Amino acid sequence: MKYFILYFLPVFCLGQAELRIGEWRNQIPYNNGVHITQSDNAIYYATDLAILRINKSDFSLSRISRTEGLSGSRINAIFFHKPSQTLVIAYSDGLIDLMTSSGTEAIPFIKIFNNVPISKNINSISLRDDNSVFISADFGLVSLNLITKRVDFTVFTEKVKVVNTISFQDSYYMATSQGLYVLTPSVSNLIEDFSNWHQFDFSEGLDPNMTYQQVMVYENQVLVLQSNEILRLNGQKFESFWDIQDFTFNNASTDGPDLIVSMKYNFNNDNKLFILKKGSGWTDLGGECVVDNLQTLQEPNGRLWLADKRNGFRYLDDLQSQCKIITVEGPYNNNTFKLYSFSDGIYVTSGGWDETYTYLYRRDGIFTYKSRVWDFVNYSNNDFFRDNNIQDVLSAYELPDHSKIYYTSYQNGLIEWSRATGEYKLYDNKNTGGVLGNAVGDATRVRLTGLDYDSKSNKLWIADYLAARQLVSLDKTGNWASYAIPFSGQILDVAVDHNGYKWLVFRDGLAVFDDRNTPSTSDDRFIALNTSNSNLTTNLVYNVTIDIEGDVWVGTAAGPVIFECGSSIFDGNCKGTRRKVDQNGIIGYLLETEEVLCLAVDGANRKWIGTRNGLYVQSPSGEFQINYFNTDNSPLLSNNIFSLAVNNNTGEVWIGTDRGIQMYRSDATSAKDFFVNEPLVYPNPVTSDYKGPVAIKGLARDARVKITDLSGRLVFETFANGGQALWDRKDYLGNEVSSGIYLVFANTVKDYDKSDGAVTKLIITR
Repeated sequence: MKYFILYFLPVFCLGQAELRIGEWRNQIPYNNGVHITQSDNAIYYATDLAILRINKSDFSLSRISRTEGLSGSRINAIFFHKPSQTLVIAYSDGLIDLMTSSGTEAIPFIKIFNNVPISKNINSISLRDDNSVFISADFGLVSLNLITKRVDFTVFTEKVKVVNTISFQDSYYMATSQGLYVLTPSVSNLIEDFSNWHQFDFSEGLDPNMTYQQVMVYENQVLVLQSNEILRLNGQKFESFWDIQDFTFNNASTDGPDLIVSMKYNFNNDNKLFILKKGSGWTDLGGECVVDNLQTLQEPNGRLWLADKRNGFRYLDDLQSQCKIITVEGPYNNNTFKLYSFSDGIYVTSGGWDETYTYLYRRDGIFTYKSRVWDFVNYSNNDFFRDNNIQDVLSAYELPDHSKIYYTSYQNGLIEWSRATGEYKLYDNKNTGGVLGNAVGDATRVRLTGLDYDSKSNKLWIADYLAARQLVSLDKTGNWASYAIPFSGQILDVAVDHNGYKWLVFRDGLAVFDDRNTPSTSDDRFIALNTSNSNLTTNLVYNVTIDIEGDVWVGTAAGPVIFECGSSIFDGNCKGTRRKVDQNGIIGYLLETEEVLCLAVDGANRKWIGTRNGLYVQSPSGEFQINYFNTDNSPLLSNNIFSLAVNNNTGEVWIGTDRGIQMYRSDATSAKDFFVNEPLVYPNPVTSDYKGPVAIKGLARDARVKITDLSGRLVFETFANGGQALWDRKDYLGNEVSSGIYLVFANTVKDYDKSDGAVTKLIITR
């Protein structure tokens, strides 16, 4: 046997264009494809969330996800049916997509089939004939006709899980969790009755109690895979075809001219590919290219494609060639805890905790999205993270002068990064004079959860979970201080309002602290807020967000509570308010049945509220719903929204879900109270092929905008959302305006003769 040393050659990268207003884009990892299939022209890799199409001739790439038409977001299996030119996509909930050149059609027959007694999980899809595919599932076997979009038959196999199925010489073979079954032509009209399927037994060379991983056809013979042996059907009995010691099979492929078998060494994580070429013996292939290999596919020309959970899609032009990698822009993985919009891009922390606030031991570090390019910093590419074994990074804060970013680790302490030098520094119990305290009952760890910055005192405030003194500050000169909290509780987060008050989120409530910006602790003020002394209806508080006006929005398990208090919060007279809203003619409290998992404020002071049932967009006061997004009415990957970040320069809203990260381009940007520069119109000129709205950017906050033709006739009038206004290119009567030059007038107040304003031009061509 031959062993080939393989080398990595990084190759392709897929960039991303700017989003238009109202558009969505998934920001999910595309570099760990675990399912693979092929057409005559393309290779299809599927991750858990999306599909990457790779053109065989020029290696050009196309993303396929919810924003490109997929109906689901957790892919279990894919298969390209060449006779009908259909890509069949199966999801974990039983939903099936049929994708052709004319579009995508969802087939929900398994998803909605409520009488299935066990899991609807789909294990594989395979060819039946020119019209149909086999769908092998935990509950049985389905034949789906791709022409009629109807089910030909369903075989319920009780508690026997069907792994995969093939058609060969008018017989059907079904590999299952309990042996191998066959249906011969003599009983094919009784196919739906599982009792008519024959189970091979010991007398026929197979163990009826064994899980068979795969059944296939190679050189006109039926082969079946078990743990470390391949058997073939010889007449009426199976006999050994090939076995190997100390290895376990992952999968096998007969798509190309050779039999390709992937297997894992039992005593370490090494993988190998074993290739059987027609007319010759076995050849083994090892090295970095086949580590963690899950599925393998071979093109007719001999090129090998390898699917695994590592970074990049691997392929070999032939067995003697070097390993090549196709990389695609995307986050490191889907382990997203919180999203942040900082001065140079989006930052993602990847740590977390479970339902008991136990750490997850995640070493994925920090992901960044800068200039439309993803990057990451963690143990795999950074000495600091590796040497200090940095795990479970939770929160982040960028200093107002952009010089440093601070991160909290749920295990290691406080991480400081200098933008000027690119260097990292770790603060823990040892180098802070014990101010950062080790967790009580967990003496080896400094478990920091949240942080925020007080611009009045130039102090960073940090939540030190389970420490003896759970509130810590760090000033600009490097001085550390800790503060005793006069009541019990375990602190999870801290937010600083416009008055410099620190709002503290606990596991069972909320508190406010004022250090009065003095070194003395004798004048410090604390107040605890709970269901007994405020309008909180639950002590389960998830987050605190400060809006543009300085109001404090508290996200709870029973909707938001707003504190518009100022200094009166410490008098005990400010109880907070719950907004009353009209919900289909019924007056109730805003989102009172929803868990507010996260909340963000855009440039127009609108509230973006993430829940377990989708994303709500409310007016600045919260009294009116502007929009509502869920998986049924939008490309959202999941209704479980646990993190939000708004880039107020662009209007992009970043959405963290349990299925991945997404972007949505809103119509609001940040603004000042006066005009700084001439407004920017985009696009300008507006050409005939452009279908979206015209955006007028760089306006003063909530500016009034009027658009006229050159004669001075008023065409359109509106107000900005924050610093941006939109025009649909229609006049007051709803008619499309004609080609020409238009003038855009913007002012801060209604009186145009006395206020601050700006004028610019807009060209429309048709």
